[in-house]
Amino acid sequence: YCDYYSSSEFYAPTSLTLSSTAYTYNGKVRKPTVKVKDSRGKTISSAYYSVSYSTGCKNVGKYNVTVKFKDVYSDFKSITKTFTINPKSTSVSKLSAGSKKFTVKWKKLTTQTTGYQIQYSTSKKFSGAKTVTVKKNSTTSSTVKKLKAKKTYYVRVRTYKTVSGKKYYSSWSKAKSIKTK
Repeated sequence: YCDYYSSSEFYAPTSLTLSSTAYTYNGKVRKPTVKVKDSRGKTISSAYYSVSYSTGCKNVGKYNVTVKFKDVYSDFKSITKTFTINPKSTSVSKLSAGSKKFTVKWKKLTTQTTGYQIQYSTSKKFSGAKTVTVKKNSTTSSTVKKLKAKKTYYVRVRTYKTVSGKKYYSSWSKAKSIKTK
C-alpha cells in the first residue's frame, strides 16, 4: 500500500482561459469553455474544479465564469473571468448625397439593441472620424450635415445596447463611400 498523493507535487492554479471572451447576440445561451493551467503551464484536469456561470448568458451584457477548486486543489482561491455578449451588427442599406451632407439608411435591428452609431470620415482608415449616436432603435436613417462640398466620405454603422448604464457595441458594418455635392 502506498499513498498516491504523498509523492505527487501540485502546483498552484494560476491561469483561467476562456474559449471566447466576446460573443455576438444570437438568441441562444452562450457559455465559453474553460482551460485552467498551473504555475508550470500544465493543464489541470476538470476533475479538480467545478465551473459556474452567471445566470442568463443569453442577452447582451457582461457575464462571469467562476472556477472553484476541489480535492487536492481545494485550498486554492477560485478564479473568475468575464465575457461579453454584444449586439448583432447592422449594415448600411443606402447612402445618398446632398449639398454638403449625406443621408445614411441602415437595416433596423430592435432585438437586444438600444440604438445606433454612425461613423464617418474622409479617410478610408477612419482616422479623425466623427461619430453620431442615434438613441432610438426604431430609427433607420440619419442625415449628417455641415460637411465639405464635393468630398468623399466613408460611412459605417454599428448597433449598441445599454445595460445597467454601460454601452455594449456590435462590430462596425462594412464601410461605404459617398461624394457630397
